[in-house]
Order: sequence, then C-alpha cells, then structure tokens
Amino acid sequence: MQVQPTQHATGTPNPTDGAPPVVEMRGITKRFGTLVACDAVDLKVAPGALHALMGENGAGKTTLMRILYGYYAPDAGELYLKGKRVHFRSPADAIIHHIGMVSQHYSIIPELSALDNLILGAEPVGALGWLKRREALQKADQLAQMLEFSPDWNRPAAELSVAARQKLEILKLLWRDAEILILDEPTAMLSPRDVDALFETLLRLKAQGRTILLVTHKLNEALRYADYVTVLRSGRKVADAPISEVDAPTLTRWIIGDDTRGLDSPAQATTHKSVGVSMTQALSTDKTAHATRAVLTLHEVYVPSDRGGWGVQGLNLEVYAGEIVGVAGVDGSGQLELMEALAGLRPVAKGEIQLNGQPMQRWSTAQRIRAGIRYLFDDRFRRMMAPQWSVLDNAILGAQRDPELQTWGWFKPRALRRRAEALVERFQVKVPSLRAPILQLSGGNQQRLVIARALYGQPRLLIAYAPTRGLDIRGAEATYAAIRRACHHGMAALVIAFDLDELMEHCDRIAVLFKGAIVQQFPREAFSREAIGAAMVGASAG
Repeated sequence: MQVQPTQHATGTPNPTDGAPPVVEMRGITKRFGTLVACDAVDLKVAPGALHALMGENGAGKTTLMRILYGYYAPDAGELYLKGKRVHFRSPADAIIHHIGMVSQHYSIIPELSALDNLILGAEPVGALGWLKRREALQKADQLAQMLEFSPDWNRPAAELSVAARQKLEILKLLWRDAEILILDEPTAMLSPRDVDALFETLLRLKAQGRTILLVTHKLNEALRYADYVTVLRSGRKVADAPISEVDAPTLTRWIIGDDTRGLDSPAQATTHKSVGVSMTQALSTDKTAHATRAVLTLHEVYVPSDRGGWGVQGLNLEVYAGEIVGVAGVDGSGQLELMEALAGLRPVAKGEIQLNGQPMQRWSTAQRIRAGIRYLFDDRFRRMMAPQWSVLDNAILGAQRDPELQTWGWFKPRALRRRAEALVERFQVKVPSLRAPILQLSGGNQQRLVIARALYGQPRLLIAYAPTRGLDIRGAEATYAAIRRACHHGMAALVIAFDLDELMEHCDRIAVLFKGAIVQQFPREAFSREAIGAAMVGASAG
C-alpha cells in the first residue's frame, strides 16, 4: 500500500476543540541545577495526529518528551492522558499507558538477533516460563507486515542497516501496544529514500489511529508531513499552530527568534537564501588558491566488511586543500567501512591511502591525529565523548598533551578553563557550567562541543561522518561555516553524510558511493538532486 504524503491531514481533530486531547501537559517545569530545561510548558496533542515538536538545541524538546515517557519527573506541572491525570514514576508506567519512545541513540543490542531485540523485556512465555518462540515469530511477522518490513529475525541486529534498525525500534513500540509514539530526530542518519520510507510508515500508523510526536529540526519534514507544530525556545513554548497555517519563514522565525547569530550572513541559513551570497559560496571562490595540492588520496582501496566480502572496493578519490568534498550514498554502501579505514579503526586490505603524498594506511589513529587529521563520528557517546566526565574534561579530551594545557605532565587549570570557554563561546554551546556533567547537555549541545573541539587550531584534514546529526538550523550552519573557514586556510574536508540537500548546499564536490566504490563525481556547477540520487542507487537520471 502506498501512502501519499500530504501537507496536513484532513479530518484530524484539533487539539483545542471539544474532544479531550490524547496528551495534555500543563505547566511542565524541569530544572537541572541552575539550568531551566522546561519552563511552564503547555502542550496539547490531538488523537491520531502527527504533531511536530521543534526548536533549537537546548530548547527543551527532548526533556519534555522524556517527561511524557516517564524518564524524568517534572519539578512542576501536570500530565493528562485522554482527560485523566496521570503520574509516571518510570518509563514502565508510560508503557503501561501505551506510550513508547525511540530516542536519537537506539536501544538495540547489536549482539542479539532482531527477534530477541524485539521481544526483550516483553517475552511471551508459557506456564513453566518457556519462551513461546513460534508465537513470537508469528506476531513479529504480523507487526512487520504492517510496516512493509521483512527482516531476517535470526540475523544479529549489528548486521541491519540504520533504516532497518529504526524500523525495529518502532516495531518494539508496537510489540508493547504503543498508541502514542514519540520519535526523537528519527531521520538524522537516513538517506533521502529511507526518509521517504519512514514517513510512509508513520502515515500508515497514523491512518490506523495512532498518535505520533515527532521531534525534528528539519523544516521540510514538519511542513510536509505534520498536522500540528509546537515550537519551544529557551525552555518555553513560543508557538503552537496547525501546519496548514505555517510557512517556512514563519517557522524559522519562531525557532530562532530575532537572534540570528550562528547563521550564515547575510543569507542566514537555508530558508534565507534569497538575500545576498552565503558564506559558503563566498569562501568557496577562494579554494582555487589551494586546489592544486591533494591532501587526501585514496587509490584502489579495498576494505573488508563485517558481513563478509568488501565494504569498500576499488575506491579512488582525491580531496584537495581548501575544498569540502561530500560523500553521498544509500545507507550500507560502504560509508562506515570507509570512515573506519580512514580513522585507522579498520584494516585496509589492498590499495593505498595518502596524506600529503605520504602513505598512512599503516598508521595508528594516534599517529594520524598527530599528523593533523581530525575526525567527527556520528556516535559521539562511543567515540567522541566521555559521558561520565564534565563539560570541561570533554572539551580538552584528546588534547591532554597540548603544550598550552600542561607543563611536565601537570595541567594548567587556567589554560584548561580558557580552552573550554573558547570552545563553548565559539559554537554557542548552552551549558549550566563547565563543571556540569556533559550528560546534562542536550544532544545537540554535546555535538556542538565535539565539533568545536575537532576544529580547534589548524588541522590539515577533517573527516566527518554525519557531522550535523541532531543539530538545529543555527548549529548546522555554524558547523559548516567553521569547516569552510578552516578550508579557507588550507584544510581539506571529507564529509560523509546522508542528507543530500545538506551536501548540495555546503560542498564543493560530491562523490557518490555505491556498493563500496565511487561511481560518479559531481562538481558544484553540476549539482542535481535527480542526477545524484540516481547515481546513489546505481541508475542514471535519464
């Protein structure tokens, strides 16, 4: 069944009409130390609606949804479901009330099979405690059919694509009979094709009567698929409207207010391109001063895959000083294997990788970093942060040997603080204090700090994997503006991302990865969504 996306659903109840909303949050306040994450927020959600929740990083969106899911207890305020007041002590209470949540970071256990992940914590068992595996498989198939999903239930979850893992997360909610589904930035790691497939799934679930709360930074997703939108700014609700009454400029103004710092000037982000020339375009004209020198060269590179065979095969690519090269491809085309090979985390079986003409495929990750390479991974918790440490400790992570920060092995406290303050100020990271645990920051603010740290100083080469995942408009623009400034001074940047529109806006060249090889490259003047999209699936644009 094909579900056609519509701008807004006709006949969806208005949350302000006579029928009680399926979710109502009144005066919700939540504090973390001196930081007020949610400040007397009201929210009404109509039954059967797709309700978008938008705002900048640190606006309070995820905190509000975690309160609805029982993960946090509010310091003040009341929660009502279908007109009845409820109080959740944990997510278990929310699940009992048919609420489910898919967070930005999936809860799937890679070593377990797809089926074991699906039923974990809600296993069907007989009188003697034996697992009813056949019954579980039958129910799993029925639920998967609703989503037009046909997984191999015995396959380890680690072998599933990002899109398949996300569908598995949604199935986990349905397994527990969720009627209210909360999705936090669900498209951050999906290709354009997978984004369309996800929203077909969500519209299908909506047509079955389920209510969906969508936390997103992406204007086009809200405008195309949502019925209603609520906007938070600095912990407060600033707007609430049917999506049919909202356009992109209005939504952008609600989200960022009158403070446009961090947006490309004078263009000010993707929704403000009509005035002037963006920083991306202006600085890209200077890259020719460096363009004769290849900083990164990959020649006939082969990298093994965990699934057997080659994740990368016969890959050839050059990245020149001063340019941003994007790598586009459908998820599972070899992006992860390429990133890990470039970082020294996965062996190169054949071929050569060079930094400024010097072979580096046998270098350790530490050697590559000392040579001036910086990395940004999508999984900041596992590879870019120490979650239990403070903001200050994470700000200097990896720079402990920097002579500016220590003498004879002893840290200089003032220098550490100056470095952390500079990173926080440069990327407008919202922090309660430098000594606060980094887990108190929103996901977007954690990402801002990681990016600021990577771009500190004068790196030779940046290799980034989905660098704007979870970032708002301002944060994404600030990220690429900082990358562009570094490239203006001779750095080269290779950006592997799944948002084709993002790559087309910010890159000088796009290389298309298909089945582990670069099959086509597009200079900026030849960018076409249709042509690049066709190359991503191994076809021509016709």
